[in-house]
Amino acid sequence: MPTSRSGSRVPDDGQHREHADEAAALGLPTLAVALARVEDGIAVVDAGGRFVYANPAACRMLGRSLDRLRGRELLGMLEAVGQTTLPGSFPWDPADAPAPFLCGVGGGGGVGAAGHEVTCSVFATDIDGASHWVAVLRDLGGGRAMKRTAAALAQTTAQLVGAGTVDEILRGIARHAVESTTATACGIVVVGEDHKLAAAGGFGFPDRARSMGAWTASSVTLDEMPGGAQVLTGRSVYMPDARSAMGAAPATKAFAATMDSLDWQGSYYAPLSWEGEVFGVFGVHLPSGAASPNADVCAFYDILANQVSVAVTNARLAASLERTRLARELHDSISQALFSMTMHARAAQLAMTKAELDATGPLGRSVAQLAELTRGTLAEMRALIFELRPGALAEEGLVSALRKQGAALTAREQVPITVVGPERRLDLGAGVEEHLYRIALEALNNVVKHARAEQVAVHVTVEGGALRIVVSDDGAGFEPDAEHSGSMGLSTMAERARAVGAQFIVTSERGNGTVVTVTLPHSPRDRTEEGTDHAH
Repeated sequence: MPTSRSGSRVPDDGQHREHADEAAALGLPTLAVALARVEDGIAVVDAGGRFVYANPAACRMLGRSLDRLRGRELLGMLEAVGQTTLPGSFPWDPADAPAPFLCGVGGGGGVGAAGHEVTCSVFATDIDGASHWVAVLRDLGGGRAMKRTAAALAQTTAQLVGAGTVDEILRGIARHAVESTTATACGIVVVGEDHKLAAAGGFGFPDRARSMGAWTASSVTLDEMPGGAQVLTGRSVYMPDARSAMGAAPATKAFAATMDSLDWQGSYYAPLSWEGEVFGVFGVHLPSGAASPNADVCAFYDILANQVSVAVTNARLAASLERTRLARELHDSISQALFSMTMHARAAQLAMTKAELDATGPLGRSVAQLAELTRGTLAEMRALIFELRPGALAEEGLVSALRKQGAALTAREQVPITVVGPERRLDLGAGVEEHLYRIALEALNNVVKHARAEQVAVHVTVEGGALRIVVSDDGAGFEPDAEHSGSMGLSTMAERARAVGAQFIVTSERGNGTVVTVTLPHSPRDRTEEGTDHAH
C-alpha cells in the first residue's frame, strides 16, 4: 500500500476500484442524497484547485452557494490557524498528496458566525479522464468558539491590570465582542448610586458620542430600557426585535434614533453585577436576519460582561478611601491570578492547533482550568470588596453618611433634604449598617427622580428595642401595589431589609407623598452612645 508524504497509508488503486464499484451499484440518486445529508463538507476541485462541486455542508462552512464557489480556488477559501500552514499551491502530485491539515473556513466570522475550524483531507481522483481532487472538511464543532472565549479571557483580563481608564477598558471589551462575533455594535453602560450614567463604552455605533449623549440626556435608567426588568434580576436576556422595542419606549427612543443607519434588529443584554447588586448592562446588537445566538455565544457574552464587572468594581475600589491598602492587596493576588489565566488561555490555543477537539482533550482541560481559576479569582475579589464600605459609612457611621449623601443630593438636585438622628455612631454590625445605608439611599434617589418633592426628611431613631429609619417626602406619591412600582427598586430594598431581619414598609398615595420605614430589632451595648438627635 503506498504512503502519503506524511507517512500515512492510503488505499491502493485496487481498493479504490472495489469501493467505487460498490458505490456505483447503489446508483447515483442514492449517492446524491447521501452527499446532501452528510455533516462533513465534501468538495470536488479540478487539477488547478478550482471548485467544480460542493455539497450543502461544504457550502455552509464556506459561506457561499455552489454557484458562487464554482471557479474559485480552494486554497483561497481556507485560512491558516495558529502555527499551522496551508499546503502549497496547485497543481499537486497525486502521488504526494498533502496530509490532513487544520484550517479555518467561512471568512473568519468568529464565534457564532460562519467561521469554522476544520480538518481538511484531500485525495486525487479521475472524472471523465481528467484529474480532480476531492476535499473533505470535518468541522471541529465548538473549537473556534472555545478558542475565542479563551482569547477573550486572556485579552480582557490583561487589560484589567493595565494602565487604561475604565472607559478605555470598556471600549476595548466592546470592540472584542463585535470583532469576535456577528454583532454589529456593542454598548456598555454603568450607572452610579443615583442610577444615572457613570461610565460607558461602545464599539460599532455610527456616532458613539451622540448615542451616549442621547442616553444621558434622556436620563435612561436600567428599569426603563426594554429587557431591563430581567437584567435587574441578574439574568441575561435576548430580544429578537429589540430595535422596535427601543424605538417604541419613551426612555430609549432618542437613543434608538442614533442607530437608524446601523444594520441591527435583535439584542442580547447581560447584567453587570457584583455581590447581587446590578449596576449596569452589557448590550450586544445583532444584524437583521441573524439567527438567535446559541449557547456558546451567549456564554461568550456573559464572560465578557463578567470581565466588565470586575473592571468596574476594581475602578470603584481604586477610588475609595482605602485605595492604597486595597490596591496593594488586589495587585498581589489578582495580577498573579490573571497572569496564570493568560497562560492557561495560551495553552488552550496551542492545544487547538495540535489536536482534534473532544471533551476530554487538552483544550477541554485547559479551558476548564481557566474557568475554575476565574471563579477562584472572582471569589477572592468578593472577599476583599466585602471589607470596603462607603467611605463616610466606614469612618463615621450610618447617620453621618446619610447626612453627607443628603447634602450632596440637595446641592445637585436643589431638593432640601433633612437628616435627623443620633449624633454618635450607632452600634451596628458592618453588614447591617451597609444594608440600612443602601435602603435609605435608594429611597432618597427615588424621591429625587420620581417624587417632584419640595421637602424630604430622614429620621433615624433608636427606642423601644428597635432602630427605625423613616424617609418621607411631600411629593407626588404613587400606588405601591401598581405594576410599575417594581421599577423603583422597592423589591431590592425589601430584599436588603429581609437580609438583616428588618421590617420594610412603604406607604404612599397619589398626591400625598411617600413614607419608607425600616424597623430593625436593636439593643445597643451602651445606650448612652446613642446620644441626642440632631438635624442637619
